[in-house]
Amino acid sequence: MTPLVLLIALSLVLGALGDVYLHNPRGSNNRNRETGTNVNNANRMYDSQNNNKGGYCWGPPMTFYEKSLLQVEWTAQHGCGTDNNNVDCDLILQYMCHPLVRDGFVTDTITEDTKDTMEVDPKTGVLVYKYGMHEPFEYFSACKKRTRNRGLFVADQGLSKTDTALRTRQENNQNNPHGFECEEERDYYPYWHPSPWKDIAVLTSNTKRCSYFKQHSQNVEGKFACSLPEYNNQDECVTNQGAWAYTEPWGLAAPECLGNAWSRDNHLGNTKTGYTASYSWVIPNLSDLGRANLNADGKTANCAFRIRYNISTSDYAGWGPVDSNLDMVDSSLNGQKSPVQQNPYVTYGTDAAGNEWKLKLALNTDQYGRTFEDRSYMFYIAQRPDGIAANHRIINLNVRGKRGNIVEAYPAVEYDFTPNELHISTGDYIHWQWTGCDTNPNYAGEGKQGTDRSNVVQMYDGRKNYPMPFADQTLFSDPSVAFDLAHLRQYDYRICKTTDEADCCKTKAQLDASGNADQDDQNCFKLNAPKAQYFNGGLVQMKNTGTYYYMSTRNNNFSNRSQKGIIIVETLLPTWGVTVTAIGATGFVGATAVAGGAYYAASHPASMLANVFAGAAV
Repeated sequence: MTPLVLLIALSLVLGALGDVYLHNPRGSNNRNRETGTNVNNANRMYDSQNNNKGGYCWGPPMTFYEKSLLQVEWTAQHGCGTDNNNVDCDLILQYMCHPLVRDGFVTDTITEDTKDTMEVDPKTGVLVYKYGMHEPFEYFSACKKRTRNRGLFVADQGLSKTDTALRTRQENNQNNPHGFECEEERDYYPYWHPSPWKDIAVLTSNTKRCSYFKQHSQNVEGKFACSLPEYNNQDECVTNQGAWAYTEPWGLAAPECLGNAWSRDNHLGNTKTGYTASYSWVIPNLSDLGRANLNADGKTANCAFRIRYNISTSDYAGWGPVDSNLDMVDSSLNGQKSPVQQNPYVTYGTDAAGNEWKLKLALNTDQYGRTFEDRSYMFYIAQRPDGIAANHRIINLNVRGKRGNIVEAYPAVEYDFTPNELHISTGDYIHWQWTGCDTNPNYAGEGKQGTDRSNVVQMYDGRKNYPMPFADQTLFSDPSVAFDLAHLRQYDYRICKTTDEADCCKTKAQLDASGNADQDDQNCFKLNAPKAQYFNGGLVQMKNTGTYYYMSTRNNNFSNRSQKGIIIVETLLPTWGVTVTAIGATGFVGATAVAGGAYYAASHPASMLANVFAGAAV
């Protein structure tokens, strides 16, 4: 067998600063707990290629129940869309789970020598792994030894045939690891060797590629690797007495492949709908993960999510016969034969004397194709609580954004609820939950400097900025739930008897006497309690129809920033009365579309909706 020649390459992409930022779940962009404006260590976990100002600082892990719906949201700088004339874009959504997936609590990059280091977390007082890790070391070690795919087009970057898979056209330095990520796997999709990542969806500007993506996903196609990791193909492996070993596919459905939502280039903003680009992910069952990937209790799993973003150019045949009849570029066009060269001069016209005039292009061949990436912090996938049947729908309602005004927060966003506009049916459950950090820079915001906090109170309508009286609220049928979501169980609702008393909420009179109330950890009116950065309101079943408006008293600051949401609860609609919404749609359609969605799913059994509506009570 000759050396592998890639048929379709994810990293054949155009880019300069084509960053991608994950907003829900919160993307780290390689941050952890640093308090500065920029990321301390861009090599901490993975090669994002993003601006160092991006990302959200660490907050306590979230928990998502199996088969619940999570609205994944992101912004991508250089555009996307099936109808975008300037760019060819693909987004790859994946997840992985393993007991050793963790965030760590330092910003240093993990190494072979430090991968097992454990220390007491100064935040929690618990003995934990010190360094963050997603991919396991064994996977990284094999990548580090394996010869890179020598059939790939690398333009004029001058990679050697003996370079390993840690070196690619885009990352031309194999001595610059990014956690335990394999650079070659990061830059190309579908990858040809085993990967620890499971596919969720591929969102593409050209759906002609979908059959290829689905066919070669590791969800459905097994992958090979040599027992002697330096060899990347069967002939060399067997010739050198190695075993060309087969890894079974994940045994999951092929990833959903859909046309992606339009967004313009040079802009980290919304789609045409006015809402952030999004994908409704059905959290997998624990049984889909495999017992080895669960925690010891068998009821939870440590997981991470990643999104990869590429923008392709048509200046050469990067996609071959999938998109056209052109032969795809490969290693035969490397070096001086490359159709693109570094910062070339191009002739553009002649003057009256017959002299050719040239223009110089800004073209970096290690970015002329480029892949960008963001990943979530570790989160838990958990077994459903007792009494919540598999056919009961759970929708996750979270908070996105970070402290600061619009300029300070950028390229992150200011606080908001997500899904911001939620359409569901009576009987559905909402999982109210959010996390934040206490190590933001001292940007604009309410309450103690550097802290993220959110809460929920009901309003009469979306243009109000006062909550309705507590006795009038109807969003929650149980008043104790409404009280918890407003006050976040701070200090277990203990009220201080004296100003000097600790571990309790100070009264207004005590705070007035302190002289610095907004910065006081015991100011529960401003939600300053240290443990309030993470709040899990649990599952709340929506029993009554209606339109409900709500806001956060901590962050809603009229004329400065708005943190409001709307929930529309309806009875189940007939199949002919519903329009199923698409990616990037206005808000999030839950069970108001369940009847129409179930009808669509029945006629499109391979679709995302077939997964979403599997087992739904219609």
